[in-house]
Amino acid sequence: MKIFNFKSSNGFTLVELIIAIALFTLIASFSIGAVLSIFSANRKARSSKTVVDNLNFAIENMVRVARFGNNYHCGDIAPLSVSRDCPAGDNFLALNFEGNTLVYRLNGVAIQRSDNGGSTYTDITPSETVIENLKFYVLNSSSNNKQPYIIVVIKGYSGNRPTNQSKFSIQTLISQRVLNI
Repeated sequence: MKIFNFKSSNGFTLVELIIAIALFTLIASFSIGAVLSIFSANRKARSSKTVVDNLNFAIENMVRVARFGNNYHCGDIAPLSVSRDCPAGDNFLALNFEGNTLVYRLNGVAIQRSDNGGSTYTDITPSETVIENLKFYVLNSSSNNKQPYIIVVIKGYSGNRPTNQSKFSIQTLISQRVLNI
C-alpha cells in the first residue's frame, strides 16, 4: 500500500492562489478603466466633430448668401437703400440676389437668420453650440471702385460640461461677387 505525502507534492498554496487572483483583478480593473476612457474620448471627439460640422455648415450658408448680396451694412436694422461701412456691428444686413433683405444676428447663444428683413428669425447654429461673441465688420461697401467685403468673427464653445467643452474662435472673410447672368 502506497501512502501519499502531501508535503512534497507540487502545486499552489491557498495564499499563492489568493495573491494571483488579486493581481489579475488589479490588472483587469486598470485595463477596463483604460478601455472606458478610450470610449469616452471617442464619444467626445465624435460629438465635437458633429457640432463643428454643423457650425461650418451654418457659416458656409451665411458666406454663400452674403457673397452674392449687395447693399451691405451692419448695426441697426433699417431699409437697405444704401450700403454702409461699419467698424463692428452685432447685426449684418444684405440684399440677396433675389431682392430679399437678409439679417444675421446673435440672439442669446445662437446665430439667427431672417429672410424677411427681421420680421421672423430662425436659428442656424446647432443647440449644442454656444456663441459668446459675433461681430461683423463691413468695409468698402460705399465705395464704387473697391470690392466690398465683410469680416465675421465668431467666438464660442461646444459641449455642455466644462470638462468636455471645445472652445473655438472663427474668423472668415466674405467678399462680394457680382452675379453676371
